[in-house]
Amino acid sequence: WLKRPLRPKHRRCRAARRPPQPHSGAMGKKSYQNYGKTFRKPKRPFEKERLDSEMKIIGEYGLKNKREVWRVNYALAKIRTAARTLLTLDEKSEQRMFQG
Repeated sequence: WLKRPLRPKHRRCRAARRPPQPHSGAMGKKSYQNYGKTFRKPKRPFEKERLDSEMKIIGEYGLKNKREVWRVNYALAKIRTAARTLLTLDEKSEQRMFQG
């Protein structure tokens, strides 16, 4: 029986054995990703009315999958929340004048 050197099966194992990196307390964990969330899954996965309406939208506009529907809904929700926060600001505030 040949003795092989012990190797981790996954990359995750190798990273788990790495010593923790020093970091400044206030900054937190660094992220080098230049992208964020693009869609949000529905909270109730098997709601009949929502499933039917999504299938109708997919058929009407020729979308590839439901993730494309969720992506547009997420983008619209972000725009709506931004508009809501801008409307709460004073009409003369700089932020409201330049952003909306």
